[in-house]
Amino acid sequence: MNYVVATSKDWFLNLPKSEEYRQLSIDYISDRADLSIENLEKINPRYIFFPHWSWKIDSEIYNRYECILFHTAPLPYGRGGSPVQNLILKGFKKSPVCALRINETLDAGPIYCKQEVSLKGNIDSIFARIGALIEDMIIYICINKPTPIDQEGDPYTFKRLSYKDNELNSAFSLDEIYDRIRMVDGKDYKSSYISFGQYKIEFTNAEIKNNEISAKIKISYKNKE
Repeated sequence: MNYVVATSKDWFLNLPKSEEYRQLSIDYISDRADLSIENLEKINPRYIFFPHWSWKIDSEIYNRYECILFHTAPLPYGRGGSPVQNLILKGFKKSPVCALRINETLDAGPIYCKQEVSLKGNIDSIFARIGALIEDMIIYICINKPTPIDQEGDPYTFKRLSYKDNELNSAFSLDEIYDRIRMVDGKDYKSSYISFGQYKIEFTNAEIKNNEISAKIKISYKNKE
């Protein structure tokens, strides 16, 4: 039986994989143009898994094939953009990672399975833990073919955060400053920062201890990106 893993970022692909996962017959798609009916007809996948996908998926694809995305939030709370960062800002220390079927409504499909992940550490370490859980759930779904269960409860949709949300404010508590640094401290993200006259001061590698934050800083001119 064939499967597809479609991901527009490489954090999932770069993680070491178990022998059980490697034994699955998986085709990988990372380019938007390759996610086409013509290409999928050649593969004939039982499932198409989306660890991360930056583009809209054509309805013909998810109506014809069983498409499964992975979303970190206690759904139906936390649909929408930047779920990990939004959960951190709201004080969550952990969250389920949900495997759900893609349908016409964003993040609203029925859930096949879910596993809990810690939201401690920087965003790269969080995604590494999420990636390991996604691998486990892919294996579980391929072997067990579970029937997804409809979401229950009142939905709450997050707004996707922008670079402006990375700016630190003097009104933030130390815990809030620490969270805002670590939640974008990763190779695919722009760092948290403060403006200081003509300069921008960026923060990474933050640690908090005894009511103090230590971090690595980079100072650059604002007009130099």
